[in-house]
Amino acid sequence: MSWNEMLLMVGQDWMLFGLAFILLFMFLRRTLRVGGFLGVTGVITTVVLLAMLSWVQWNRYQVCNSIVQIITTDSPAYKILTPNQEPIFKPVIVTIDNVRYIADAENEKSQTYLPWRVIAMPQ
Repeated sequence: MSWNEMLLMVGQDWMLFGLAFILLFMFLRRTLRVGGFLGVTGVITTVVLLAMLSWVQWNRYQVCNSIVQIITTDSPAYKILTPNQEPIFKPVIVTIDNVRYIADAENEKSQTYLPWRVIAMPQ
């Protein structure tokens, strides 16, 4: 996975990561300065929030790799659908600026889709 692809995958979640790290910093400072219930629970819940955000990104990465593997092996057991539930008849991987996109080779005017946006349905 390239840097450009990772930036597209994280998308708008980078703001949530930034806010979570700011919250973690604030709660850590409060815990070290004053202690108490608010600081400790704030640190714990912020760490849980960061873990959940990381888990979502990891799942998106795994879906991306699985769909790319299905397309590269040309598996007939799966049908690739666009986000609008329209089938892609001959999916191919197109690399533009070090980002992998999924396109339909049979349709010249087909759109390109990011791999974690398409759906792989078993037939």
